[in-house]
Amino acid sequence: MTIGDLLKQYRINQNKTLQEFAGNIIDRSYYGKVERNVHQISAENLINLLRYNQIDATEFIETLDQNYQSQIQIQREIIEKYQVRESMLVKKSLFSLAINVLVLSIEENKFENIDFANRVPTNPDLFFYKSAMTFFTYFIQYKKNQDKSALQYCDTIIKSFCLVGMPEYGEELQKFKDKYK
Repeated sequence: MTIGDLLKQYRINQNKTLQEFAGNIIDRSYYGKVERNVHQISAENLINLLRYNQIDATEFIETLDQNYQSQIQIQREIIEKYQVRESMLVKKSLFSLAINVLVLSIEENKFENIDFANRVPTNPDLFFYKSAMTFFTYFIQYKKNQDKSALQYCDTIIKSFCLVGMPEYGEELQKFKDKYK
């Protein structure tokens, strides 16, 4: 499924015309060509369309049935475009996308071009997301270089989730680590 196909599916499910769905974000004619896969849409316009039509960006990207490289590229563009925003919701979404990219990289056993994940600024409100992202970053370091110290950092992060009252998440990370180790 392409981005255009999925946008069309969402538009039809919302019973909107091309104009109603595109709003003032992009020209109706251009948008129609995006749906027909004649033109591509920029990451900025895609995010704006999704937000305008109240569609969760992470869910949208995960629904795409594209290859690994396409998903990585889309998510990288979104992260790079919005990393300087102050909105807590945007930052949480960026961390979710970055974590998704890291998990996908581990599942596909492809570890190149993942450095962008650490560019999302953090603060105490985002500690959970940053911790999860750090776990996956260290796990990739272990997979890539067989660096046992990186695996020890993963164990420390798992323990920290358990210590702060989130043992379920710690257990999920442990299962992930065991599965892909």
